[in-house]
Amino acid sequence: GLTAPSEEVRRAAVEELRDQLVAAPQAPLALQVGARLAAVDGATGRLLLAALAEAQASATAAQVARLAMQKDSPLRAEAALALAEINGAQAVPLLAELSSDPQQQEAAVLALTKAAGPGVTAAFIAGLKDTSLGPVGRTALLKAATLRNYRALTPTLFSLLGDEVLRAETLKALLKLARPEDLPALQTAAEVVTHGATKAALERLIAKLAKPSEK
Repeated sequence: GLTAPSEEVRRAAVEELRDQLVAAPQAPLALQVGARLAAVDGATGRLLLAALAEAQASATAAQVARLAMQKDSPLRAEAALALAEINGAQAVPLLAELSSDPQQQEAAVLALTKAAGPGVTAAFIAGLKDTSLGPVGRTALLKAATLRNYRALTPTLFSLLGDEVLRAETLKALLKLARPEDLPALQTAAEVVTHGATKAALERLIAKLAKPSEK
């Protein structure tokens, strides 16, 4: 049914598969669906990816990741977005890279806010520290960290304050994520940083956190 001439028949076939996948996401059927992704038309492929994402069919992570890494694939963006639901840790670097496409940037950041599961925090930290990723991808990670209130990343942010390109977005993240327990690290950062406006912003944040009742 997935390759039937009729779009209506194809949609019905996907809907039936979706119900089966949601009921049993780890069944062999998931791998069979994953194997068909590159063989169906674009519209059907998008529907199948949405079904795999809804089912959180983790067995298909490698298949979906392969599709997300194919830069010439018309399903690249949809595969990266689906991967956030299927295997968050694998999705993080691909979504950060995808954010360099202006048309996909907003969707990529949104997907990064939803990426969850084992290894996601480590993947975020690795991406933030990876200078080869480029400023757009690392900025996407910072934006997502701020949106999802990702406190686990706070210690990593201090190392980014010296980066001229990332400085403003890093400060935004710190303003939202920092807590009184971060005061020692903030004070150290304020002493070390040489950029005047950044130093002033850190000092204001330190003063605010030192008097939590006045926040």
